[in-house]
Amino acid sequence: MEVLVGALGVVVVLAVLVDVVNTLVTPSTSYARFWLTTLVWQLTYGGLRWFAGLFDRESRVRRHLLAAFGPLMMVVLLTTWVTLQIVGFGLLWWATQGLSDEVGIGTAVYYSGVVSFTIGFGEIVPAGLVPRVGALVQAYTGVVTTALVIGYLPTLYSAYSARERQLMTLDHGSSERITPVTLLKAWSPDADPKKLEARFAEWERWTAEVYETHATHPFLRLFRSHDRGQHWITALGVVTDAALLAQQILGAYDGHGYWMIRRATALFDEMTLFAGESRLAEYQAQREDLLREDDGETFRQTRAALEDHGFELVPFEIGRAHARQIRDGYAPQLEFLIDYFLAPRGFWPLRTLDVPLLSETHPEVLDLIPPERDRSG
Repeated sequence: MEVLVGALGVVVVLAVLVDVVNTLVTPSTSYARFWLTTLVWQLTYGGLRWFAGLFDRESRVRRHLLAAFGPLMMVVLLTTWVTLQIVGFGLLWWATQGLSDEVGIGTAVYYSGVVSFTIGFGEIVPAGLVPRVGALVQAYTGVVTTALVIGYLPTLYSAYSARERQLMTLDHGSSERITPVTLLKAWSPDADPKKLEARFAEWERWTAEVYETHATHPFLRLFRSHDRGQHWITALGVVTDAALLAQQILGAYDGHGYWMIRRATALFDEMTLFAGESRLAEYQAQREDLLREDDGETFRQTRAALEDHGFELVPFEIGRAHARQIRDGYAPQLEFLIDYFLAPRGFWPLRTLDVPLLSETHPEVLDLIPPERDRSG
């Protein structure tokens, strides 16, 4: 009996230590379904999604629940790690009978907690050299686990702040919902494709940074934006769709917009892996209406809006075939992630000055912009 209990204690302690390293130390985190962090995440987030689904999408209770979940997960996981460490070492103490008095499992777990928290009451002490070394090992393990979590938090919040700062700049000069078309028009009011290139280069860097930080620190995916009309997945979807439309514009296709789409597609794939690829297949089967390809009329209207703004476009059939090929590579993952993370379907700028751009109310001012000077001489 003692051998089985001792073996169970070793398994519990090693499982916790490996999971701590996998989650907080290893850059390439594993998402295997039986990792402790994965199990805790699936159980808690599954329950949260069910409970949040009882409230309206715009409900304040639902919004606060989703916003609090990410930070609370850190507390829940730390509590789980520490508790299992205490129980695992307690089983070892009972199985080895390495204490000064013969004790039951309950007392052995109590002693294990005293050692882990370095309280040191002294009413129960280790007997012999090996148990004393074991007590030091357990105390060290508890301190290291807590220190790793504490040291993890500044990195976590720094990456979160960097992500949100970029989202605050996503604007089109109106309080209405941001669309890919309005974004392109706001980024290039005079229909200059070079201005789009500069914007997409900036968002390509942001997407690469988000991929690196969110792959290394999985908890970042659970942290939501302060504003209820914003979410980083939705924002990435809007910018990616805008980059897709840029592939229709002469002077902008095959540029930074294309590379931004590649970075975004890789990020969507990574997030889908985290959520569970099997869920994506189920989602595609259930939401065929959402993922069904349009008849081309929507695409035609979108191109007309870009042409009316002054952009010169590639031929219709070439552009449509190319756009369909690109979007098929990321649209299912994007739509799945929006629903999985309970993100808003749409992105609104921060509520601020509600005055349109001058070029929108008086487009004639665009004719006053002098042409670029020839500096070749």
